[in-house]
Amino acid sequence: YYKESERRIAESGIIKIPGVVVGTKCANFLEQGEDPRGAELEKRIREEVEASLKALGVETLQLLSLHCPSKEQIERGELIQIMQKLKDENKVQWTGVSTRGEEAPQAAIKSEFFDVIQVAYSILDQRMANIIEEAQKKGITIVNRSVLLKGALTPAGERLPNKLALLKENSRRVARIADRLGITLTDLAIRFSLSNPAIGVVLIGTSKASHLESAAKAAEQEPLPAEILNELKECAVGDPNQVDPARWPPLD
Repeated sequence: YYKESERRIAESGIIKIPGVVVGTKCANFLEQGEDPRGAELEKRIREEVEASLKALGVETLQLLSLHCPSKEQIERGELIQIMQKLKDENKVQWTGVSTRGEEAPQAAIKSEFFDVIQVAYSILDQRMANIIEEAQKKGITIVNRSVLLKGALTPAGERLPNKLALLKENSRRVARIADRLGITLTDLAIRFSLSNPAIGVVLIGTSKASHLESAAKAAEQEPLPAEILNELKECAVGDPNQVDPARWPPLD
């Protein structure tokens, strides 16, 4: 699923740098609605793991995450059994699961198996706040994606369609807070996530080195003051139709 990215990571040599952890995913077919069982499920996952090992040029994947299984698929136990076998065989060091909604991460936490859980969380979408707190209590690392909410927390948020008017207005509220603090909207969004002690990793997707450099500088800053965090918490949008990109109308 990430073969080209894995190949580029291997070529860069970054995976050999001490302290760098490279994570990848498998079983994207689960999010696509497929539900193989038994030997077929294990075969498909193993094929993807072997492809990742080859592309990255390693004998052990540092972090392998399942790609968005459902609550039922996690609770069934087959996925966990397969991941445990891969750990026993030293093909995987740490296990994770990427999730959508609340039920799947709750099931992952309850299983007490996964080292890492990936969720979507941002200033505008704080629905996972309780999940993140619960995971911290269990010693599970939270990987936070969608920190910029598909560009809603960047200047591109001004181009959101009228059907996302509430999201756009709250993005403007956050932008005004950023202006008052003398920082960019994007930097504020990143620092909001990093100010949460329960979040271990913040994912930043970019195709420009300048954006990555800017994100790194934001990560070096001190946590935001409590009063600013409280103000930003008031900017959350609770309507899933507004904050879930899968429910958005087509964007220009």
